[in-house]
Amino acid sequence: MAQPDPPPLSALLKAVLLTSLVFVLPIVAIRFGGGFEGLELAAYDAFMRQRPPEKLDDRVVIITISDDDIEQLQQYPIHDGTLADAIAKLDSDEPRAIGLDIARDVPQGPLTGRKQLAEVIEKSPTVVAGCLLSTDNHPGSPPAPGTPEGAAAFADFPTDVDKTVRRVKLVSIPAKTQKPLRKKHVCNDARPDNEILSMSFQLATMYLAASKISPDQTANNEIRLNNQVLRRLSPSFGGYAHADANDYQMMLNYRGAQKAFREFSIVDVLKNRVKPAAIRDRVVLIGYTSEVSKDELSTPYVETQGGSRTISGVIVHAHAVSQILSAVLEQRPLIQSWAEWAEWLWIWGWTVGSGIIALYNRRLGFFLIVLIGSSAVLWGICYGLFLTQGLWLPLIPTLAGVIVAALGVRLADTANRSGYAQAIYEQMREQLQSGLMGRDRQGDYLENLVRRARAVRQKEQAVALVQMESEPETFATPEMKALYEQVTAKVREELEAEQAQQTALLNIRGGGNKANRIQNLLSRARRSHSQISSTPTIPKDESPLPEDRHE
Repeated sequence: MAQPDPPPLSALLKAVLLTSLVFVLPIVAIRFGGGFEGLELAAYDAFMRQRPPEKLDDRVVIITISDDDIEQLQQYPIHDGTLADAIAKLDSDEPRAIGLDIARDVPQGPLTGRKQLAEVIEKSPTVVAGCLLSTDNHPGSPPAPGTPEGAAAFADFPTDVDKTVRRVKLVSIPAKTQKPLRKKHVCNDARPDNEILSMSFQLATMYLAASKISPDQTANNEIRLNNQVLRRLSPSFGGYAHADANDYQMMLNYRGAQKAFREFSIVDVLKNRVKPAAIRDRVVLIGYTSEVSKDELSTPYVETQGGSRTISGVIVHAHAVSQILSAVLEQRPLIQSWAEWAEWLWIWGWTVGSGIIALYNRRLGFFLIVLIGSSAVLWGICYGLFLTQGLWLPLIPTLAGVIVAALGVRLADTANRSGYAQAIYEQMREQLQSGLMGRDRQGDYLENLVRRARAVRQKEQAVALVQMESEPETFATPEMKALYEQVTAKVREELEAEQAQQTALLNIRGGGNKANRIQNLLSRARRSHSQISSTPTIPKDESPLPEDRHE
């Protein structure tokens, strides 16, 4: 059986471009409203987990305070004097920066230790003390005592709706709080010009300063370190729809779930078990990793070093520091995304391609294989660009567009070929013209619709049969051969019935003509008989007398 010719370009544009546009607009609207944000973040987390682990970053060292350290020291929280001794020992090994990710707003241990801690921090140019910024419902926490102006840095991380840390702040301003302030400090001063750096950003800039790399500002008011621009995150960045990104933020590009940095316990530091070479010229972070401290943050990873989805806050700070150092010194990609208009074109392009595939592959099995293959290719491209370039593309909306457009174009094409599309159009047009829309009963309407569709299909089948010059020699499947034989038998039966009907009509017409001729002959005979009856008769014995002649 002859295969149907491919549709012309005009039909292709009408059936695919317009149809795909109809499906793309709702998808873009749903994405703009945040309908895909949860799935987009889940896909982002999956990409993060599927990346191969990266090598250990030797530039960052973590001094941990674990449950075992707390038990050995018999201190919780760690006393101020103990913390001061650890900082002094680390500072003597000449690190480039020391970050203190421990709250010291309340004195811990003897008062002499409090004074010792303040002196150590005040005299050390490498110590950065963490604080918490004030928010609407939190008054904030001050940095450790003795922290000089400019040495305080906030330790807050922005979280998404699911409480997962995927972003990091670089610069922020404390917010006005509704809570009463027990003490005014730099981290709850809500003046607009009170810009405070994050701990990770300040530690990274201190490390880079030794390499004579200092931050400057671009024309777009973005931070640049050497040739690396730290792109500011917008509320609609990547898969986000309305992210809370009023301050300077960027995505946090983790190095992996497992151990990515060297770690030493605070007990090892106090007992001089850490070699000075392991600390020299490095960024050192001090913080809790114990379960009792509850300083845990949710991350994109399911299985981490601790066997859960959470990571200790001090380790998250280490990832944030490492991200900046690796981007500036090693050109490690930062997480980036396209402009919104480019993402819309990306979604529409894939939707159009999916519609074309659906239009040219009408066999259901092959259509499903191609659709699944297209989805796999889309996933592979998105993951490949995320892995190699850190590019976060809209996977879920594009996948939805591919599936919906393919199914929509296929259904529209099937309806058009089955006659229902034309039947619906004609039915609607007649009802609109007659003003009877809604007056017909539903059963009558559907019956009319089915009859019209059947008529369209029969017309198309008749045209196809007439156009065939001879019976096909081969068929694609036995079902197609059986269908052809049924259609042929039906056509022959209808032709025979039509010929019989025409013969009967001719016979009736022929019989009628003969009866008319006989009736005419009888009528003429009657008229002749009447004329003969009216003529007078002459007797045989009587003859006319001859006229007298006169000679």
